[in-house]
Order: sequence, then C-alpha cells, then structure tokens
Amino acid sequence: MKAFGNLLVREFKEWRTVLLVLGILYLLGLIGATIGMGKLSSEMESRDEIRIGWGDEEWDISDFSEYENKWLSSGEVKNAVKSSLLLFGWSYMLRITVSMLNLVLMVISVFYLVDAIFKERSDGSTFFYRGLPVGDLSILFSKLLVGTVGFLAVSYVLGVVWVLFARLTFPGDLSGMMTELGYSLSQLRVFDFFGDWIVFHFLLMLWLLPFATYFLFVSTVTRSRPLLVGVGAPLLLGLLWLWIFRDDGLLALFTSNISAVANVLDAEWIMSEGPPRIFPGERLEMFGSFGSHMLSLRTAISLLVAGGFFCLTFFAYRRNMPVS
Repeated sequence: MKAFGNLLVREFKEWRTVLLVLGILYLLGLIGATIGMGKLSSEMESRDEIRIGWGDEEWDISDFSEYENKWLSSGEVKNAVKSSLLLFGWSYMLRITVSMLNLVLMVISVFYLVDAIFKERSDGSTFFYRGLPVGDLSILFSKLLVGTVGFLAVSYVLGVVWVLFARLTFPGDLSGMMTELGYSLSQLRVFDFFGDWIVFHFLLMLWLLPFATYFLFVSTVTRSRPLLVGVGAPLLLGLLWLWIFRDDGLLALFTSNISAVANVLDAEWIMSEGPPRIFPGERLEMFGSFGSHMLSLRTAISLLVAGGFFCLTFFAYRRNMPVS
C-alpha cells in the first residue's frame, strides 16, 4: 500500500508545474471576482431602472406588483427588486463558475491520460517503474486513479472554495440592503449544493470512465502524438462513416456519454422561468438531484466498456518495451 501511495505522489509531482499554474490562475480569478462584485455593488446602488435580458427576451423589472403593499415605500420596493435580482444573479454566477472549473479540469485530465504512459516509454523510465516492488497493474491503476479521481477531487475542492469565497466576499452594503427587507444569502442552500456537486462528480466519473481508459490505452500503444491519434482517429472514422453512409450515428455514439452529461447538468440546473422573482425567505437550490441518473443502463455499459479498454491497456503495457 505504501508503494502504491508513492506512485500516486510521484504522478502528482510530475504535474506540479501545471497544477501550480492552474492555482495561480484560480487565485487571479478569485481576485477578479471580488473586484467585479465591488463594481456591481456601486452599479446596483446608483441605478434606478432595472432591466435584464435573457436570450431574445428583455424584461423591465423595475416594478413588481408582488412587492407592492402598504408597508413598503417605492424606494423599498425598488430595493426588494434589486435584492431579488442579486440573489438570482449570484446563484447563477456560482453555477456557471463551478461548471467551467469542472470543464477545465476535465480537459487537463485528457492531456494527462494521453501522456501518462507515452511519456515514460519515450524517456525510458518504464525500466524504472518495472524495477519498483509493484506490479504493472498497480502502475496502470495509479495513473488511471490520478487521471480520474484525482482531477475530479481537485475540481470539487476548487468549486467548494469558490462558493465559500464568494459568500465571504459578498459586498457588505448590498448584504445590508437585502437584510433590511428580509433577504439573505443564506437563502441559497449551500450545503445542499456541496452534496449535489459531489454526486455529480461521481456520476461524471462513471460516465466518462470509458474515455479515460481509452486515452490511457492510446497512450500505451502509440509511438508519437498520442493526443492527435486519440482524438483524430475516432473523429476521422466518424466523418468517414458520415460521408459514406450519410449517417452521423457513429459520431453520436462516440460522444453519447458527453452529451448525456451535458443533458443531465442542464436538466438539474434550477433556474426561474421568465424574469427572476425571488421573495424573502424563499429557499434556493443551485442544482437538483443527480443521484437518480446513476443507476442506469448507461452506467452499466460505461463500466463494461471502461473495463474492456483497461484490459487492453494492461496487455499492451506488458508487451511494450520502452520506445523512443
């Protein structure tokens, strides 16, 4: 177990420069978000007319009749509308950011997987790995674990940190305005998001595992340009099928799990229909439940395909000697 742990640590050390650059960009993003929220605070305080555009539609939400009653002045009604819009926009910004962080980490994991074994074969370090007191299966599994669970864990942690940071750095003057009218950032169910988001990452691992094992297999068998081969081969095959049979079914098959992940994320992306209308004390969810999608035929097929690719990778790795 200790030797296997050392393999995992070694994999992360080889990518420490990439992770460091990613960390710096992430910190710059946090700083930029703080500055942006400060500017938004000044803009919201000074603006009387409130308009919002969504797709091809645009609404003037300067006056909601739902807020009008004898206890609220016109200024308080306007602040209530601003508070509603702020909560909606803030929750939407959080969802956009965590989704983009996840996408970036998944792209980086592809680069890692196609390079994981190819690099050791090209620089001759396969001899070093095979000299360690661990089997070939442990070596391959450590690389697959880092390329999947490792990057997903980083994605989840960065997403959680972003949500907590956005909560702590929310402008105090806007928060005070919202509190006076019964609004609060705590209306957003942050802890529910933490649970939903970790379930989504687990679902992502199950459905994208075939791609991970496929790229690991490509890294094992190719002698040059593994990324080009890994992406180009199925793309060319799908385009050739489309040209000959006038059918895009093969391309759709290759990308079906990616499309399924996008569809699930879209289906569980909770947002208002029409102009955003949030009222004091109303509880807000960022995402719905992803757990219902986990026990499905797609999951079973994905695990079978991933197991097949991993077996091919194992046999190819045992036969391959280091090549340049």
